[in-house]
Amino acid sequence: MTMSGTYRILAIDGGGIRGIIPARILEEIEGRCGKPISQSFDLLAGTSTGGIIALGLAKPNAQGTPAYSARDMLKLYQDDGETIFPSSLLLKVRTLGGLADVRYPAQPLEDLLNDRFGDTQLSQALTEVVIPSYDLSAPGPFFFKREYAKDGTHTWDVAMAKVARATSAAPTYFDPARLPAFENEGDHALVDGGTFSNNPALAALVDGLRLREEEQDILVVSIGTGHPPDTPGKGAIPVAADAADGWGLARWARPILEVVLDGAAKAVEYQLAQMSLAGDSPVRCFRLQSSIPTASHALDDATEENRTKLLADANSLIDSEMAKIDAICAALDEA
Repeated sequence: MTMSGTYRILAIDGGGIRGIIPARILEEIEGRCGKPISQSFDLLAGTSTGGIIALGLAKPNAQGTPAYSARDMLKLYQDDGETIFPSSLLLKVRTLGGLADVRYPAQPLEDLLNDRFGDTQLSQALTEVVIPSYDLSAPGPFFFKREYAKDGTHTWDVAMAKVARATSAAPTYFDPARLPAFENEGDHALVDGGTFSNNPALAALVDGLRLREEEQDILVVSIGTGHPPDTPGKGAIPVAADAADGWGLARWARPILEVVLDGAAKAVEYQLAQMSLAGDSPVRCFRLQSSIPTASHALDDATEENRTKLLADANSLIDSEMAKIDAICAALDEA
């Protein structure tokens, strides 16, 4: 941790291909601050696509400096989005849109993560990281942390590529990630951390309160991947009040994951906002979130057209939240 008057936390939501939005925002912040994200923050937290971005920004190269910039992570989505989420009619028919099987094979995603992260271990991260996943086998939340990986009393170190695969294993989209037992607890079947912590800011804050120096305040910069549409019928949610009656498993299969991801993120957003308002709170929180005015909200719409729209929506968010981004950069400079 870089000692300063403020303990600085970055938290990045999950959202599939919509990771373009936080990657672009972080490119803006990195450019303004004139230094890598891993040097501007003491702890990076990310769920699912946010976990991939956080791990990428914390990965060292052979010289011990950041292997990837925020611009590099944005380029990953622009160049390889369709590798992760191929637009295939055959896949849609074979899997019945995710009802009969997972929508996508995991091998292309795993190959991409192995290429980008190589054999780099979590313990080598340039700063503290917190990456949520959910263990179907326990069952219960499962957190990957640099702190755990560097603990010499345990054997909890994991390759970054496996961490990224585990946190992004969205149910119905990819098979769970398998992880061997660390000690005697049994093997793990891990799925997307968004099932309980799609906005990982609160999970990161809990660690920050423990890891900070006693006199330090805490700055939380939380970046979302876009709200669901406002109008029923434009996505899996929202659903008109008179349209949800009588739903069984088949009708709930598509919207339930969106309900979980959206609800978990908005609950944390509300909780942190309330905490920041408390007069004696040591926590100051900035939330950057987009309404996605032009792009599809689908996790897996990685078409060139939608990637272009997501980038445009991210730029619109930057323009509309310029004062808030100025305040974030000023706070990071002061810390």
